[in-house]
Amino acid sequence: MSPLSGDSIRAVLQLAGVSGLETPPTIRRLSGYGDEERFHISSPATQLILVRYPPSARERARRDAAGLRLAGEVGLGPELRMVDETGKALGGPVVVYTLPKGRTPGGAPLSDDDVKWWLFLLLTLHHLQPERVPVASSMSPDVASWWQRTQSAWLACQSAYAAPVYRPLLDSLKRIAAVVGVHIDVQREQWRGVVRRPCHGNPVPANLIHDGTRMMLLEWDAFGLGDPALEVGRAAVLATLAGSLTKEQYTRLLPDYLAGMRDLGDATMEARLRLVTDVMPMGFCLTVLNLLAKESLSAQERARQLDAVLRALLWLQRTLGLNEDDPSTLLAPLRHPAMR
Repeated sequence: MSPLSGDSIRAVLQLAGVSGLETPPTIRRLSGYGDEERFHISSPATQLILVRYPPSARERARRDAAGLRLAGEVGLGPELRMVDETGKALGGPVVVYTLPKGRTPGGAPLSDDDVKWWLFLLLTLHHLQPERVPVASSMSPDVASWWQRTQSAWLACQSAYAAPVYRPLLDSLKRIAAVVGVHIDVQREQWRGVVRRPCHGNPVPANLIHDGTRMMLLEWDAFGLGDPALEVGRAAVLATLAGSLTKEQYTRLLPDYLAGMRDLGDATMEARLRLVTDVMPMGFCLTVLNLLAKESLSAQERARQLDAVLRALLWLQRTLGLNEDDPSTLLAPLRHPAMR
């Protein structure tokens, strides 16, 4: 994509009639996520975020716009201010939304009040009528599809840790992966006939913001119809492994969510949620181990990531009933470069 100038952005926003920009706004480029570009648009009357997607990511832009449109209507997310799915105006699909002012929990521990707000957002979203959603979520439709998607990360991990010093770790991961595969295969029928419901796609704490009055969800580009059990199970596991949720908060969150969803009559919701939370730490392990193999991290950040992998391996051993070696011993070669 060709570079965007502030003048071209101002012209498109003016032509679209975006309000609050009577005074020429200041435009600042932000760090993007992946292949999209982001710009902060500031004026005395409003603060906006403009996201330009590459032409090949039109479906992602469409999901983002659909999610922001619905979320803005019901108060779950920021207001959608402009969308150009054709990409003609600025050389790629564009989504513009109001930037809420407030506190983003990010990777910090959530307060109990934050967890209640998070639960409220998830329950409200998953109770919206599916007919209001014109797109499918980019999440995996079921846990078997998620496991299939994870195989590329698993193959990369086996290649990255092929040296003899990592053999105990890799052998343990192979045994865990085999058990995960069996659990998924045995219970894959739980997803037969599941009613797809509106899902954010990635409602982790990093995508929450509290403006002092209410909490909202940001980053709607994975939005669409999906399995709410897969969404909640994944988000809860990732938040716990990252340290955003305490064990006590996690233990309360899932039963409270199931109680709030009971009125929808989803007969396999609890079984699906239990399976997702049992196996999802495996995907987390593979993702972080590949990150550690590819990226040069500070000693402190490397230790933090390895601590999270340690928690994930202990989680898998406990929930899957495995008797593996101590994860601290398995991960020791990654903590001490001299052992490699």
